[in-house]
Amino acid sequence: MKRQVIQNFLNLPGITGVALMDGRSRPFFSGIETTLDSQQCNALAQGIQQVIDTTPPDFDTFCFCFSGRQALVHKLKRGVTLLVLASEQLSVEDYGAVLPQLKTTLEEDLSNAVATFRLIAGTITHNNSSAGSEIASLSQIATSPEHQIVCGEVMAALNQLSDFTSQYLGKMMVVNTWKSSRIQADWLEQFQLDRSAHFLLKDSSLTANSGLTAEQHEWIKQWVRSFISRGSKIIRDFPNLVTDQALNEKQRSLLLDPKN
Repeated sequence: MKRQVIQNFLNLPGITGVALMDGRSRPFFSGIETTLDSQQCNALAQGIQQVIDTTPPDFDTFCFCFSGRQALVHKLKRGVTLLVLASEQLSVEDYGAVLPQLKTTLEEDLSNAVATFRLIAGTITHNNSSAGSEIASLSQIATSPEHQIVCGEVMAALNQLSDFTSQYLGKMMVVNTWKSSRIQADWLEQFQLDRSAHFLLKDSSLTANSGLTAEQHEWIKQWVRSFISRGSKIIRDFPNLVTDQALNEKQRSLLLDPKN
């Protein structure tokens, strides 16, 4: 792999931490490990994997935010995952220009990607090494046997339902259906939709690892029930399609009532 490509990427202003995971060797962390011990880093890697497992297979990039920072997750070939932590200083244009070069470089030798990345990236100091402390709670929540329901996993399930429904109605109609079926709860106004029918967080105080109260979780479920009810007027047997095909067991538990 080309050392300069990796250095150019890691030296981008605004990148505060990176991690590379392949599910086989020990994950490599840079800019994160200064505040997390090895056990916490491994827990974080497992938490990210759980997030990945709730996203559609054709999603190769997704992001969420917490504590004023972005976490950008990029799925590479053969189960390799790149996690990038970034502050608001990160230039979208610069990041978009350098990322494809990095992905190509990493995928040239995926069997040794983590080891080589560790060798090169380990010599580079990030601008803000405190970012890891802000995501410690994510690793603790994601790997807890009985963890509280958090916003990020609910959004991933909602996006999966949107993608499934878009196959029948198209993205624009799905967006309109979500909007028209939103129940009267001011808190739900924080959930906005883009043109791809994917949910975004409007309020920066609500983040991917924000825990939901029982009342907030119920509002989400009511919204989903309303969405499914409207969808069933257009799509034949839509409720059963959602239960049997659109969502996995975990996603059903997040969005549907137990009786479903």
